[in-house]
Amino acid sequence: MAIWDKPSEKFGTPKLKSFSADSLKCPNCASNLVYDLTHGAMICRNCGGLFDPATLDKVGSFGLVNPEKDYDGTIEVSKEDEERVEIVCNSCGAEIVTDKNTSSTFCAFCGSPALVSRRLTREFKPDYIIPFKFDKEKAISIFEEHCAGVDHLPKDFKSKKILAKMTGLYVPTWIISTEVEVNVCGKGHMGKNVDSAYYENHAATDRNYSQLTYGKVKFRLKNVPFDGEIKIANNLMAAAEPFDYSELERFRPEYLQGFFAEKYDEQPLDMTDRIYKRLDKYALKVCDEIDFGYDDFVPEADASFTKYQNQDIKYALLPCWFLSINFDGRDYQYIVNGQTGKVSGEFPYAKGWETINRTGRRARMEAISWNTGIRAFLYLLPVFGVALLRLLASLRDDLGYMRFVYNHPIELLIIAVTIGAVMYFLAEILPKIMHSREKKDLEILARASSHDLAPEQGVEAYYDSSFPITAYETTKDFISLESGWHYEEKYDYRTSVPKAEEETVNENATVFEKKGQSHRMMQ
Repeated sequence: MAIWDKPSEKFGTPKLKSFSADSLKCPNCASNLVYDLTHGAMICRNCGGLFDPATLDKVGSFGLVNPEKDYDGTIEVSKEDEERVEIVCNSCGAEIVTDKNTSSTFCAFCGSPALVSRRLTREFKPDYIIPFKFDKEKAISIFEEHCAGVDHLPKDFKSKKILAKMTGLYVPTWIISTEVEVNVCGKGHMGKNVDSAYYENHAATDRNYSQLTYGKVKFRLKNVPFDGEIKIANNLMAAAEPFDYSELERFRPEYLQGFFAEKYDEQPLDMTDRIYKRLDKYALKVCDEIDFGYDDFVPEADASFTKYQNQDIKYALLPCWFLSINFDGRDYQYIVNGQTGKVSGEFPYAKGWETINRTGRRARMEAISWNTGIRAFLYLLPVFGVALLRLLASLRDDLGYMRFVYNHPIELLIIAVTIGAVMYFLAEILPKIMHSREKKDLEILARASSHDLAPEQGVEAYYDSSFPITAYETTKDFISLESGWHYEEKYDYRTSVPKAEEETVNENATVFEKKGQSHRMMQ
């Protein structure tokens, strides 16, 4: 999977290669293993284990340490689950778990009172939990304070009766840590070429140029959360981040008393595309922050590849105060982070103000467009200056012109210096100032308003600083320049072309070993 969403047309979408019935067996559960190009490893579709193709050493997992089993009559209901009930909404189908002493009169997701209680149909045994830090009254107070800071919110949007429906809900979440290796291809820009307004309209020079660059980047992501509940919008849950995972505790039944907990609908194996889409976005961001010695480096989509290995997955319950509000014919869902108090959700505008806000954003976008056009013109000023000098030079045979130059040398020198200074400011300094201003305007446009969902957490929230990042330039085959390139003893540095070391393949290796040796990173 590439760090860009669109798969490369050249390589196509990675496919799963299956083997026959006598395939290698999973060391964990004895199920058949298949080779997955996406992970570059053997994967067990039963328990989610990832194994090295050559040695069958475990390199990660997309399964649970203690998978929950259905109560289908083949196993006995555990003592802990006998003290719990499962509440099902007949309206939206939501299924939540709570203790027998906690009751509910409405669905936390749709507000319907059509609820049915029953015995658990599946084991309920999360590995970890972050307990709630504050009660319902405090959560309502936090939400009201947040609403007070939202400009132009309809006055009749909320009421005490609606806020009283706020529900404490533990959300089932997969917390993933993984090592990341990126074979990245992009363009390194030097000098004025960092500005697209110059790069797209001028030829390269010794100081201003761009060059196709290849590199390898290795780092680790730690504790990236993915909720396993389909009733909660993924972007809503992401907006409630971050959580402090240093407060993760082993799950104990007493934490559930007085609260509800959702049952997961999806396991990591069911949501690998969603997981890798987010991890790839983080991989792109890390590569974008590395310059490889250039003034600016921009990764390109078509030839960059990512590989994830040594995955670790935790199944945890995260605390969220959940509220659903129906206003003006539309359902609005909100989360108050039960650990940090952060409020996430989309808020409506009072009548007319949404149009005003959109008009302001449109005006800023038009200003950015004008900014780019003006910079492109300013970069051309030296060309106009040279044309003016040529025009003046063509007048050197004019007697009156020469007499004027002879009689006013100091004045002409001052004029020439002033024009030169102005030209330098307009062609060199002002475009940089305007380029910087454009970046700030783009940041403002990307910034969510108080009415919008907060953006997803950046990679800095999940970058593992204890795992040192490695980044170096490579050949186009992603081989280190230091080890992969060499010159002949005698060469002309102006014309000589470096040679890449040939990759050696062990002909006696097994099929699995050969696939590991020649594996390319995901598109």
